[in-house]
Amino acid sequence: MVSVPKTILPWLVLFKARPSSAKETIREGYQLTNVNTRDPSKQRNKYDSQLSSTLSLLSGEDDNSDGKENPRIYQGWRMSVLVCTVTAVIVLLINFVFTIWVSKGYDLVSGLATVEEGSCQKTKTLSLWLHLAINALSTILLSASNYCMQCLASPTRSDVDRAHRQRVWLDIGVPSVRNLRYVSRFKVALWWSLALSSIPLHLLYNSAVFSSVAAVEYTVYAGSHDLAAGTVSNWSSPIIGSMTHSRLQALQDAPNWQRLDNKECIKAYGQQYVSAHGDLLAVSPDFNSAEQALHISDISPSDLGSATSAAPYSWICTTTTPLIATKCDLNVIEKNAPDWTLLNATHISDSASNGDNTLKKVSVDYCLSQPMEERCRLQFSVIIMSIVIFCNLVKATCMFLTFQYHQSQPLLTIGDAINSFLQQRDSTTENMCMATRNTFIEDQWRYVPSTWQPTRHQRFKAASARRWYISNLLCIATLIIAISLLSMGLNASSLSSKSFSHLWSLGFGTVTTESMANWKNSSTGGGLILTIIVANLPQALLSFLFLTYNSLFTCMLLAEEWNGYAHERKTLRVTHPVAQQRSTYRLHLPYRYGIPLLILSGTLHWFVSQSLFLARVTAFTPDGEEDTQASISTIGYSCIAIITTIILGGIIIVLGIVIGFRKYKPGMPLAGSCSAAISAACHRPDGDEDAERKKVMWGAVGPLNEEGIGHCSFTSWEVEPLIEGKRYSGSKE
Repeated sequence: MVSVPKTILPWLVLFKARPSSAKETIREGYQLTNVNTRDPSKQRNKYDSQLSSTLSLLSGEDDNSDGKENPRIYQGWRMSVLVCTVTAVIVLLINFVFTIWVSKGYDLVSGLATVEEGSCQKTKTLSLWLHLAINALSTILLSASNYCMQCLASPTRSDVDRAHRQRVWLDIGVPSVRNLRYVSRFKVALWWSLALSSIPLHLLYNSAVFSSVAAVEYTVYAGSHDLAAGTVSNWSSPIIGSMTHSRLQALQDAPNWQRLDNKECIKAYGQQYVSAHGDLLAVSPDFNSAEQALHISDISPSDLGSATSAAPYSWICTTTTPLIATKCDLNVIEKNAPDWTLLNATHISDSASNGDNTLKKVSVDYCLSQPMEERCRLQFSVIIMSIVIFCNLVKATCMFLTFQYHQSQPLLTIGDAINSFLQQRDSTTENMCMATRNTFIEDQWRYVPSTWQPTRHQRFKAASARRWYISNLLCIATLIIAISLLSMGLNASSLSSKSFSHLWSLGFGTVTTESMANWKNSSTGGGLILTIIVANLPQALLSFLFLTYNSLFTCMLLAEEWNGYAHERKTLRVTHPVAQQRSTYRLHLPYRYGIPLLILSGTLHWFVSQSLFLARVTAFTPDGEEDTQASISTIGYSCIAIITTIILGGIIIVLGIVIGFRKYKPGMPLAGSCSAAISAACHRPDGDEDAERKKVMWGAVGPLNEEGIGHCSFTSWEVEPLIEGKRYSGSKE
C-alpha cells in the first residue's frame, strides 16, 4: 500500500476533477510536509518515492516503486512471457499428438516407426518438409526459452540496490550469467532448468525424423545373346572362372528383366546406392556356345564406406586396376556408351584358355536389369521424441512458473534501468556522473571529479575485453577444428578426387561411399542415439557460439542507444511503458542487425547439418529381404559443406571485428551494460519530477558547486553540452 500524508488527502477529490492542477498542488503539499525536517538530504529519496507513488495511484496506475505489478494486468514483459508459455504449450501439443499418432498408426521396431517406405524421391521430399517444420518449431521454442531466461537473469531494482550496497554492479540489457549470483534462488533454478533442457533439443530434435537410403545388393554378369534370349539348351554347360552353375541358373529369368541400352544402364547403375534395380546382365557378342556367362562383380553396402573401399560403380569402368574409381569418369563413359566394355573384377581361370589367369574384357550391346521396388524409408524415433517432449514439458512448466510467480519488474533494457533510476535515485552512485563501466570494474565507488575530454570510443570498448577474447577465441578454435576435419576428409583414401568439381558433385549432406566416417555402431536403440548425438554436436556448439557472438553485438548496439541520448532528446524505450514512453519491440538487437544475424545463424546451422550428419543405408537382397548385417548406420560428412561453413563462419568473425572498429560520436561516458554506470548518469536535478515519463536527454545541468564542478544527468529539462577541459561530477548533497 502507498502511504499518503494526511495533508494530501483533501486533494484526492480535486485530482479526479482537475488532475493537471491537482498534481502541482500535491507536489507543493509534499514540499511543505518535508520543509522543516532537520536533514533534508535523508528525506529526499523518501519524498521522491512517496510523491511518485501517490501520483501513480491517483492516475489509476500500479504502484511500481518496489518493482511489483498487478498480476491480473497482462502487459509489457509479462504479456511476452505469457505468449512464450502459450507457444511452448502449443509446440508440446504438436509433438505429443504427432508421437501418439505415429505410435498408434505404425509398427514399432526397436523404438523406430517407418512412416513412409517406397519412392526415394517421395521420402526425400517428405523428409525435407518435416525437417523444415521441426526447425521452425525448435526455433520458436528455443527463442521463447531464451526470452524467459533473459527475464529471469535480468535483475530487479531491489536486486541492483542490494548489489550496489555491496559495491558490485550487474549487467543490464545483455544476457548475463554473472547476474545469477544476485537474483533469487527460485529464478536461478528456473534459469538453469531452461538452459539445460535446451541441450537435448539441439542434439536430438532435428534427428527425431530421419530418412534411410535403400541399397540393393546386386551381382553384375556378362552373358551371351543366347542367355539373354532364353535359348540356352544346356544350363550345366562349362563355366568361366568364378561363375558357378548356381549363378548361371539364377539367370534363367533374365529374358524377363528390363532392357536398358548402354547409356541407360550406365546411368541406372552409376550411383552410390542403387535402389530400383537388382542383378544386371550385360549382353555381349564376345561369348561362344561353350561360354554362356561371366561373373563381373558383387556389390553389397557392407563393403562400402570404409577407408579402403572404392565407389560401387567402379565395375563400369574399363581399367587395368580393378575396383579403383580414380579414373572412373562416368561422363566420359556415357559419351562413349556404344563402345562400352567390361572386365572381370578378379583374376579368372578360363577353361578355354588352358587355365591362363587373365582379365577378360567383353563389349556390351545392351543390358538386362532385374527390376526392384524402391524401399527408401522415412523413420521416426519414438525414443528421441519422448526425450524432446520431456524437455518441451520442462520448458513450458518453467515459463508458466516465470509468468505466475515472477511479478517484480526486471530491468530488461537500458530504458528500464534509466526509468527506474530517474524515478528513484541511487544513493550509492551520487556525484559520479562521469563514471564509466571501467570505473566500477576497477572498484572505484567514490566521488572523483573528472575532466571532460570528448573521445570517439571504438565499439570494441562497449564490451569487456574478456568477452571479446572468449567469443573470438572460441570461434577461431572452432574454425581450426573444422579445418582439421576437412583435412582428414580430403586425405581419406576413399575420396577419389580432391578437385572442387568432384567435391561439388558429391553434394551437400549426401550419403556417399566416399564420405563416410569409420564409425561402427548399432543402427537401433542406444547406438543410434549415440550416433545422432555425435553427428549433432556441432549444432549445439554453433548455438552456443551464436549466443556469445550475439551478446557482443548487443553490447555494441546497447552502447549506441545509450550514446544517442547525448545528441537527441527522446523518450525511453521500456518493457512496461507509461505516459510518453516507447514500448520496446525487441530486447537486444535492432531489426537491421537482428534479422541479418538471424538469417546468417539459420544458414550456418543448415550448412553445419549438411557437413556432419547421420548416414543410414538399409540393404536389401535381390529377393527384396532386408539384410540387417549389410545395412549401415554411421556418420556421413560433406567436404564441400564444411568448406562453405568455414568460409561463412570466417566472414561473420571478420564482420564482427570490422564493426568493432567503428566509433561512436563523442558525447557521454561509455556505460556499457554496467548498472552502476547507468545509475550514476541518472541523478536528475531536484524538481524535475516525472522526468522518466517524458523526453529526456543527457548533458550538463544546474549551476556549478562551490568548487566550480558541474553536474551531468538525464533530465527532461534543457541541458548544455559538456565543455572540453571542464570538471564534472555533481554537487555534494
